[in-house]
Amino acid sequence: MCILSTNAQTQMATFSSRELDTVWRPEVLAYFRNTEFFHPAEEGRTRFGALVGLRRTFTMGTSRTAEVGGFVHQSFGAIPKFAPWVALRYQNDWSKVSFGSILERSHSLPRQLVNPDLRYAVPIVYGMSGTATGGGFRAQYWVEWLSAIDYGSPVKERIHGGAIAGWVGKRARLEGVLQYHHVGGQIDTSPEVDGNRLNFGLMGRINAGPLEVRAAHLRYADPLARFGPEKSGHGSSLEAQLRMGKRASLDASYWQAENFRAPLGQGLFQSRNPEDPMSWYRKDSQILGLGLGWEGSSSLRIRAWYDIAERSLQPSVTWVRYVVLDPMVATKHKTSQGR
Repeated sequence: MCILSTNAQTQMATFSSRELDTVWRPEVLAYFRNTEFFHPAEEGRTRFGALVGLRRTFTMGTSRTAEVGGFVHQSFGAIPKFAPWVALRYQNDWSKVSFGSILERSHSLPRQLVNPDLRYAVPIVYGMSGTATGGGFRAQYWVEWLSAIDYGSPVKERIHGGAIAGWVGKRARLEGVLQYHHVGGQIDTSPEVDGNRLNFGLMGRINAGPLEVRAAHLRYADPLARFGPEKSGHGSSLEAQLRMGKRASLDASYWQAENFRAPLGQGLFQSRNPEDPMSWYRKDSQILGLGLGWEGSSSLRIRAWYDIAERSLQPSVTWVRYVVLDPMVATKHKTSQGR
């Protein structure tokens, strides 16, 4: 048996975007993530485990495919969970639409809007996603059911949707981002708070050889103040990444915000703890970040966040290894190089 590894932007991105084969090939994604956070809005935790399974694709015409399979998710300290992989996809010259399993949890969102820990805690969700391109413009959209309810269930329904659209050039891009969060449902009986919230803003990116510069201005809106006293907030970020050869990279970032909240974002960047909003509050936030990355047969990220107000350092280490197992030793097969 030959083991076929990937060497792309990240092992997780390759796992999420790999074009499937028409034969069964076992896949293994192993991960380790340690966050030594001592921040009042973000608990430190260690998470490691593996996602093991098979997927394959079936052609259903010139532009339609179906994907089936399944994964077992084993996280340390938890009961193994089976996650079926079922997806229908339609593709033409300018668009792609998918229904069913969604692996890409980050959706190319700024880091302040999505917690990377979600990729490992809940690696597969279900919903709809798609892209459309034309004339230098690109749009990406999705709707995910994070939690569905049955009649009389005490669990709230949770839906996460969004879109990113704008101009995408060869070395620069400017896009608008919208993220929608719905909590509740007509048949739920839970006393928890329900309602709707939005995150939206602009983000841009410039590539100059080995240097990439990213900037974003993001806003939070809860017009009815259903989830706290703050009806609105905002934050701005500036990031730079320097590629040092084919494998190593160095990145630095700065974040400044006022009453900013993102329901699925990291607590480090927020004015309230997203998991317990009434336990802690700070109006203003300023954070410096520094990170080192390595892309070889596995991905390694070492980051440190310095909270200026708290005068504290919050480090994190993430390691991911993805392989596709080829049962036919004589068959030469390479995985997609990702996005």
